[in-house]
Amino acid sequence: MRPEDSRDCTVISSGSYQSSSTVAVPTISGSSKGTSARSSNVSAQTLSPTDTQVCSPKKQERVKKRVVWGIEVAEELQWKGWELGKETSRSLVLRNLTLKIQRMKYRPPKTKFFFTVIPQPIFLSPGIAFTLPIVFRPLEEKEYTDQLWFEKEEGVFSVDLRATLPCHKLVCPPRLMLPMCAVGDTVEAGFCLNNVGDLPTFFAWEFASPFQILPATGLLEPGLACRVKVTFQPHIAVIHEVQATCWYGEGSRQKSSIQLHAVAKCAQLLVSIRHKQAGDQDTESSQKLLHFGSVAVGCSAERQIKLCNPSAVNAPFKIEMATDMLVKDQAFSCSMAQGIIPPGQKKYVSVFFHPKTLDNRAVDYFSIIPSGGASQTLLQAVGFSTGPAVSLQHYCVNFSWVNLGERSEQTLWIENQADCTAHFQFAIDCKESVFSIRPHFGSLVGKDRMTLRCTFQPTHPIICFRRVACLVHHQDPLFLDLIGTCHSDSTKPVILTPQHLTFYRTHLARGLTLYPPDILTAMLKERTLQRDSNGTLMLPPEDLQGPKAPQHPNIPPMMEYFFDGTRDTAIFPPPVSVEPAEVDFGGCPGPEAPAPVPLCLRNHTKGKITVAWTRRSGCPFWVTPETFCVPPLKSMAMHLHFQPPGPHGLYAVELEAFAVYQVLQSYHNIEEDCTVCPSWCVTVRARGHSYSAALEHHVPQYFLDAPKLFPAVPAGKPSYRSLLLVNKGSMLLTFSLTPNSSSDITLRPTSGLLAPGAHQIFLISTYPKGTSWKQHIFYLEFNFGSQYLKEVSMQSREEPLQLKLDTSKCVFFKPTWVGCSSDSPFTFRNPSRLPLEFEWRISQQHQQTLAVQPSKGLIQPNESLTLTWIFSPLEETKYLFRVWILVWEAGLHPDAKPSATMYYMIRLVGLGITSSLSAETKELDFGNMLVDSRQSRSLVLLNDGNCTLYYRLYLEQHSPEGPNQDPPALQLECCEGSVPPHSQDTVILTACPKRRAQYSWTISYSLLSHRDNKVGEKQKLCQVSLVAVYPLLSILDACALGGAEGITRKHLRRLFSLDTLNTYLGCDPTPRELTYKVPTQHSVSQIPPVFTPLKLDFNFGAAPLKAPPSVVLLAMKNSGVVPLDWAFLFPSDQKIGLELWAEQIEFDCTELHQMRIEDNRIFSISPKAGSLSPGQEQIVELKYSHLFIGTDRLPVLFKVSHGREILLNFIGVTVKLEQKYVHFTSTIHQFIPVPIGDTLPPQQIYELYNGGSVPVTYEVQTSILSHVQEKNFDHPIFCCLNPKGEIQPGTTAQILWIFSPIEAKTYTVDVPIHIVGWNSALIQFQGVGYDPHVMGDTAPFHNISSWDNSSINARLMIPGQNVFLSQSHITLGNIPVQSKCSRLLFLNNVSKNETVVFAWQPRPLDFGEVSVSPMTGEVAPEETVPFVVTLKTSVHASFYSVDLVCKVYRQELMRQYHRELQQWKDEKLRQETEFTITDRKVERRAYCTACDPVRRYKTLPPIMNQQSLGRPASWNLQITREDITWPCPQPPMPDILSLGLTARAHSTDYFLDNFFSEFPCHFLHWDLPKRKTPGEESEAPSNQEGPISKQKKQLLVDCLTAIIRGLLEDKNFHDAVNQSLVDQVPYFCQFRNKESARFTAQNTLYLLPTLPLPSSGLEARKGEEQEKDMQGLGKQESGKDTGEKKEGELKGLREEESEEEEELSEEEEGEEEAAEEKGGKRTWPGTKSASKHWPSSPQSQPWQWQQDLKVEEQQQDEKEATGRLPAFANLREALLENLIQNILVEASRGEVVLTSRPRIIALPPLSTPRTPTPLQLPRIPPAAVPDALALRSTYSLVMPVSSPSGLPP
Repeated sequence: MRPEDSRDCTVISSGSYQSSSTVAVPTISGSSKGTSARSSNVSAQTLSPTDTQVCSPKKQERVKKRVVWGIEVAEELQWKGWELGKETSRSLVLRNLTLKIQRMKYRPPKTKFFFTVIPQPIFLSPGIAFTLPIVFRPLEEKEYTDQLWFEKEEGVFSVDLRATLPCHKLVCPPRLMLPMCAVGDTVEAGFCLNNVGDLPTFFAWEFASPFQILPATGLLEPGLACRVKVTFQPHIAVIHEVQATCWYGEGSRQKSSIQLHAVAKCAQLLVSIRHKQAGDQDTESSQKLLHFGSVAVGCSAERQIKLCNPSAVNAPFKIEMATDMLVKDQAFSCSMAQGIIPPGQKKYVSVFFHPKTLDNRAVDYFSIIPSGGASQTLLQAVGFSTGPAVSLQHYCVNFSWVNLGERSEQTLWIENQADCTAHFQFAIDCKESVFSIRPHFGSLVGKDRMTLRCTFQPTHPIICFRRVACLVHHQDPLFLDLIGTCHSDSTKPVILTPQHLTFYRTHLARGLTLYPPDILTAMLKERTLQRDSNGTLMLPPEDLQGPKAPQHPNIPPMMEYFFDGTRDTAIFPPPVSVEPAEVDFGGCPGPEAPAPVPLCLRNHTKGKITVAWTRRSGCPFWVTPETFCVPPLKSMAMHLHFQPPGPHGLYAVELEAFAVYQVLQSYHNIEEDCTVCPSWCVTVRARGHSYSAALEHHVPQYFLDAPKLFPAVPAGKPSYRSLLLVNKGSMLLTFSLTPNSSSDITLRPTSGLLAPGAHQIFLISTYPKGTSWKQHIFYLEFNFGSQYLKEVSMQSREEPLQLKLDTSKCVFFKPTWVGCSSDSPFTFRNPSRLPLEFEWRISQQHQQTLAVQPSKGLIQPNESLTLTWIFSPLEETKYLFRVWILVWEAGLHPDAKPSATMYYMIRLVGLGITSSLSAETKELDFGNMLVDSRQSRSLVLLNDGNCTLYYRLYLEQHSPEGPNQDPPALQLECCEGSVPPHSQDTVILTACPKRRAQYSWTISYSLLSHRDNKVGEKQKLCQVSLVAVYPLLSILDACALGGAEGITRKHLRRLFSLDTLNTYLGCDPTPRELTYKVPTQHSVSQIPPVFTPLKLDFNFGAAPLKAPPSVVLLAMKNSGVVPLDWAFLFPSDQKIGLELWAEQIEFDCTELHQMRIEDNRIFSISPKAGSLSPGQEQIVELKYSHLFIGTDRLPVLFKVSHGREILLNFIGVTVKLEQKYVHFTSTIHQFIPVPIGDTLPPQQIYELYNGGSVPVTYEVQTSILSHVQEKNFDHPIFCCLNPKGEIQPGTTAQILWIFSPIEAKTYTVDVPIHIVGWNSALIQFQGVGYDPHVMGDTAPFHNISSWDNSSINARLMIPGQNVFLSQSHITLGNIPVQSKCSRLLFLNNVSKNETVVFAWQPRPLDFGEVSVSPMTGEVAPEETVPFVVTLKTSVHASFYSVDLVCKVYRQELMRQYHRELQQWKDEKLRQETEFTITDRKVERRAYCTACDPVRRYKTLPPIMNQQSLGRPASWNLQITREDITWPCPQPPMPDILSLGLTARAHSTDYFLDNFFSEFPCHFLHWDLPKRKTPGEESEAPSNQEGPISKQKKQLLVDCLTAIIRGLLEDKNFHDAVNQSLVDQVPYFCQFRNKESARFTAQNTLYLLPTLPLPSSGLEARKGEEQEKDMQGLGKQESGKDTGEKKEGELKGLREEESEEEEELSEEEEGEEEAAEEKGGKRTWPGTKSASKHWPSSPQSQPWQWQQDLKVEEQQQDEKEATGRLPAFANLREALLENLIQNILVEASRGEVVLTSRPRIIALPPLSTPRTPTPLQLPRIPPAAVPDALALRSTYSLVMPVSSPSGLPP
C-alpha cells in the first residue's frame, strides 16, 4: 500500500526532542518493549497534526580524513547552505604525524570560485597542524567542484573541493531483519529514518502485507532522525521478503528502500496432562481425556494441563469451550482463556470442575488452538457429581409407653459416608412438640458420625406418632418415625408398636385406614375383610386369578415430602386436615393481645377421633380448645392465640396436635391387633413480632446457597433442588415466602425462625413445561421487613429427547471391495442434560450388508459419541440405505416402556467394486548376497483401485528344491495388512540365506473378507530371487622378479600351486573355516590352531645368499559378484597380545624358527590385507629375503572374509655362494595326455631351475627309457630330445620330451637326473594315453585350459611402473603345424611427462619362431604403441610356452647414460694416448692461470686399470696419491614387462580331424625360395634390372585384379553382400563412398547399370580418385623410406602397403578405362578385343555371349591357379593382416568407432532375375562401363573375405 500525499501527517522539527541516536531493537508484542541504545526510549507512532513526533537529531557528519606521506588531511571539503553573492569560508587542516619536519607547497584552485591565500611553502614540525582557509564565492545556483594540489618530495596529492545545492535526502538501513514470528502473532522492530539532506522533507511509506509501518507519513526536518516501527503479523508460514519504499522529495519522486525480512512459522503446542490419574487418556492423538473423578456438588476440583512450546517462536494460544451449552449449567471452567508461551517454555493451565447437579456425569470439551489455527487439541473433561451420603442408624424410634408427666429418651446416630460435608436439619420444632431431637440441625464432615438424642415427653394420654423429615442439602430427605404412648391413671390407650406402622402403611395403600378399628373388626368377623399372609387386612378377591392386594408403594423421598397432605395434592387422602396451616400475626407491639385466629379441623374418617394439642409453657402461641372430639366426617372450630412476651421480638413456632380414633383410647376396645391405627399429627405454623411500626427491624445477616437451574427431568416429571440458608448474624432471623413469588414452584418450609449460627434447608420443586427455558422468581422476606427481600431466580425446562447428528444426516462409505468391509465414523452429540439411550434399527434385508458398532448404548449429557458404520457389499453395485435411531430416556426399568421416544433417520451410501493388488516390481531381485548375511528389501504393493484391500501374503519357494533343514532364507515382516485406494503399502522382505544356492520364490496374495472371515483365491504378486554366494577370489597371474626373475611363469605356477589354489578358492568353505568369519586374533600360542583342512605350498625357489630378494607378484581378482576382504595372516597376526607375565618362556625349535623369520622379515607381504569390489584387481607383492643359509618355512593363513581359509606354507631356500643347486619342484612330473595312434606326438617340456650362483650341467639318464621301450614292443614311449645341457644361474632350462603311448593307460618311469658336481634326483614321469574314438569330445586336448590355466585377460601391473601391456598372456590354443598366428597388443604409457624406450629381448626357440614387431621403440607420455606378436610353428607337433621379456627404460635416463658412456670412452681414449713426464727435481712454480691456454674440459679421473705384475720400481713414487678411478657407466635399471605365450601345435591331419571348423581361420605359412645373393644377382645382365621391377609390379597388379574380379563373380559373395545390405550395416560400411552404395543398391549382382551417372559427377569422382592415387603413391614412397630408416613404425608401413595394393588395382582399372575410352565403346569386364567388334545386329548377340563366357572361364582358371601360389597367399595374408591391424589401431585411438551406426544406409537391391539371358541385357551407354568397374573394385576392398587366414580371433 502507498498512502496518498496529505497534510495529515507527523511533523518532526528540531525543537521536538534532543536525544542521542537510537538503534533498531526488535520488540515482541506482549513480551517486551523497544529500548534505545543509549538514552531514551524513542518509538515512532502516528500522531495528530498538532502533536509532535519524538525524534532525535542526526549527529554532525565527521569529515573523512586520510594520511598521505605522513600528512593527515581531509579527503574532501564541502560547502552546503551557501547563498549567491556571499563568501563562505572553510578551513583545511593539515597535521604532521611523522617525527620529522615536513615541507610542502600547494597550488591554488583552478577556478575562480574557490580561492585561498597566496601560495607559500609550508613547514610542519612533528605533531603540528596547519590550517589553510579556503573561500567559496558562487555566482550561479549550481554545483561547483575543484581541487587543491599539494607538492612534496615524494609526490603530489590533492583535496577535492565541492559545493552542493540544498536537496532532499532520506537515508534508512538497507535491510531490517525482524524476529521470527508465529502465524497469527505480532512482532515489532524499529529503525531510524535520517534526513541527511538540507531541506525539510515530507515522506510516505509504501509497503505490503503482512508488514505495517508507523508512522506511514510524516515531515522530517534536516539533520533529524525519526524512529520507525515495523509490525509483522503473518498469516501463512513462509519466509517473507518485502521491500518497503519511502517516497519523498518534490512530487514524491525520490525514494529510499529498505528490505524487510521476516520468517513466519507455525506455532506448535504439545498438550499433556499433569499428574495423570486413573481414567486419563494422554495419547499423542489430537484428543485427550481429563478425568476428574467424583466431586461433591458445591465443591470444586482442580486439574492442570501442561502446554509446551517446542518451536523457536512464541506460541500464542486460546482455549475455547463449547458454545451451545448454557453458561449457568457449565460445570467446567478454565483459568486461562488465552496466553503466550515463549519458545522452549511450558505453561500450566488449570481446569476446574464444580458440579451443580447431583448424581450427574458432566462432560465438556475444551479446544486448545495455537495461533494460526493450523492444528488444535481437543480436551475432553469428564467428572461425576456426588452429594452427601447421610444415613441414620435407625429409621424408627420406639418409646413404647410412658406415664403422663414422665419423659423417655433414646439415642440415635447420624453418619455421613461421603467425603464431602453434609448439612442436615430435622423438620420439627423441638420446643413445641412432644418429640425432640438434639441437635436437630448440624453439619457432618466427610466420613463423620454424630449422636442424636431423641426425647419423648407427652402432655396428654394419647397415642403419639410423628414421621419427621431429615432434610439434607444436596441429598434426598430421610424420614424418621417417632412412636410413643402416654398413659394416665384413667386413660390407657393401646400401646403403639412398629408392627402397627407396617400394618398401617399396607392398610393405607388398600384404603382401610379411614375405618376405625371397631368397624374393621366387625367387617373381619363378617368376612367382609380377610387377612393376608402378613396378617394385614384386605378385601376378599373377586377372582382367584385376579390382581393381588396392593402393597404400600416405594414412594420417592422428595415426593413423600412434598405430597404429605398439607397441600392440595397428596399421594393418599389425608384422614385429618387443619386450615389454615400457616398463620402470620404480623406486628403485635401490645400491650393488647391480638385477636385470635380461627382454625378449622376436619375429620375425613368414618370414625370418631380425639384431638389433643401440645402446649408448652412459655410459648407465645396456643390453640383453644386444647382437647376435643370430632365426629366422623365433621369439622371442629378452634382459635389460635398469640401473646408476645415482650416488645421488639420475633416469634415463629410450629404447633402440633395428635388425632386418634377414640376407640383406641382404651386398649380394652381392641380385639384384633391388626386393626390398630397410629395417630395423625397435624401442624400449624404461626409467626409474629412485637416491633412497633416506627422501629426498623434489625438487618438480617445470612448466606443463601441457591442454584440457578433446576435439575434436568423429562416431560411430566417434577424437578427438585435444595437451598441452604445460614444465619450469619448474632440475632434471630425469620424468613417467609412472599405471596408474589412464582406460583409454579413449591418451596418448603415457607416460613421459619433461625437462631444465630443455625441453618435452614429448603426444598423447592417445580413441574417444567415446554422445552424452552422458563425463569422462576421467588422472594424471601427476612425479619418481617419488606425491605429485606431476597430475589431468587431459577430456570427449568423439559429436557427434550434430542440428538445432534453430524454430516447432515448422511454417511458416505468409500468404495469397498466385494467380500470385504469398510467403515465410516459417525458422530452424534447429546445436547440435552439427560442421559439418553439409543438403538439403531436396521431392516432385516440390510443386516448382512450394513452394521453399526455399537448398535445401542447410553450417551451422557453434552457427550459426543462416535460410532462406526460397517459396510460389507455382496455384489458390485451401488447401495443406498435408510436407517433409524430410536432415542428415549435413560434409567428406566428394562421392562418399562418409555413414555416418550424420538426417531432420527440417516441415509447411508456405499459402492461395492472389485479390485486387485499389484507389485511395483514384478521381479524383485536381491542380487548377490553373502551366505549367512542379512539384507532387507522393500516390496511395494500398489492398489490402483478405488477401494481399500485387505490382503494376506504367501511365500512359496521354488529353488533350491529338496528337503532343507535350514531356517527360511526369506521372511516377510508382516503377512497381513491393508492398502488404501490409489496408494501403496510397503512390506519389508528380509533375506538371510544359509547356503550357496540360487533362490527363487513366488509371493502370492489373497484378499480377506472381514464379513465372514473367508480368504479369497491366491493370485501371483511377484517373483523374488537372490543368489547366495561366497566371496570368490582368484589368482589371475604371477610374475617373478628380483632373485626369482629367471623362473618362468609356467614353472612359477607350479611352485605356488596356483591352479590348486584357484580350485580351493572356487569351492564352498567348510563350517570350521567360518569359525572366525573375519580375521581375528584368537590364539594365545605361537603356533595358532588351524581350522581349515586345505594346505598348499608357496615355494619361492632358491637363490644364493645375499642375492636380491625373490619377489613374486600375484595378480588377484575378485571374480565373484560381491565385495570381499582378504588378508594374509602370519602367526603373530593371529595371536592375542598378552602381558609379559603371561607370555610363554620356553619355545620349541619350530616356534623359534618362525620367530626368527618374522623378526627378520624374511617373508614379507605388501599389502597384507585389502578389499576388492567385484571385478577389481590388485597386485600383491610376496618377498623372500635371502639372509640366512638353509630352508625357511612359515605357515601363513590366507583368509577371505566370510569365505575360504587356506593355510599356505611359505618355503624358500638360500644356498651358499659358489654352490650348485638345482631346484626340483616335485619328484613327479605329469605329461599332457596324448591320444594313442598319433604318428606325430607333440613335444613336451620339463623345466629345471638353477637356484645357485654358478652354471650347472644336467644329464638325464636315458638308459632306463630303453627298458620301457623293450616292454612296449620296442616302441619309444618316452623320448628325451636334449638329455644333456647347461643351466645358467637364475635361469630355467627346458628339457624336451616326446610321450608316444600305444595303449590307453598310464605309463610311469623313474628317470635319474644327474647334476654334474652335485646331487642326483629321481623324477617319476607319468603319461596317460587315451583312445580318442572312445572318449570323443571329452578328450583332454579339446580344452587348452586342461594344461594351461594362464589367464588371458590378466594385466599384471608392477607397482611403481608407468608402462604396462594390454595383456600379460597370450593363449593361442590349438593350432596346426606350420601356421602363422599373430596377435595385436598395445604398450601403454600412463605417465604424464616421461617418455619411455622399450626393447624386446629376442627369444630363440628350439623349434618354431617367435617375433615381436617392432622390437624397439619409444612411447610418448599418455600414449599407446601397438605391436604384433607372431608365432610361426615348426613342422613338429609340440607345446609352446614362451616368456617374452620387454625392457623399458626412461628416455631421459637412457640419454644421460649414453652421454656418460661417450664421455667415458673419450676419456679412456685420451688416457690411452696421453702420458705425463714426471721430474722430481723440478720445483713447482706458481703461474698465472690467465696465461694458460683455455681448456674446455676438466681432466677426468683415469680409467680404472689393473696394476701390472712387472711394474718398474721407478714408478713407485714416494708421494702418496689417492687412487681415483672412473668406472664405466652402467645402464639404468629397466622395468621388466613379461609376456607369456602358450600354444599347442597339432599335426595337420589331426587338426583336420578334430578341429576342422577352425582350420580356415589359420594361415599356413610356406617358406618361399630364398632370394639370390648379391653375388648371384651381379652375374645377371644389367639390362634385366628394369624389366624385373616392372614384372613384379605387373604381377602384383594381376594378383589384385584377379582377387577383386574373383570376388565380383563369386555367387556366395554376392549373396553375402545382398544379405549385408538388408541386415544391420556393419562398421566397415563407414569406409565406402555414397556412389558405390547407391550403385550397388540399384542394380543386380550380374548386370551393369542401366542408368548412367552424370558426366560431371564421373569426372569429379575420377579427379578425386587420381588425387587420392597420387597421395597414396607419395605415402607409399615415404613409407618405404621410413621403413628403411626405422623399424619401429609398423603401423605406418602396413597402412602404406594396404594403400599401395589398392592404388595398384585402381591403376589397372584406370588403364583399362583409358583404353576403352579410346575405342569409343564400353566392354564387358575382362574382354578387350572382343568388345571392340560388338555386333550391332540382334542375331549376333548370343554368339557374342558365348564367346564372353569362354573368355571368362579361361580367366577363372588362371585366377584359381594364381590363388594357389604361396607367394600370393603370403601377400594376401599380409594385406589383410595389415588392414585389420590398421582398423584396430585406429579404433584404439578413437579415430574409428566400431560399434557406431554407419553413416550411409544402403538401399536393398532391385528385384531382377538371377540368371539373365543375353536378350535381357539392355543397351549400355558408353560412359557407364568404366565407372561401374571402378565402383566394383572399390567396393570389394571393404567387404570381408570368406575365410581369411591368420585373422586374429
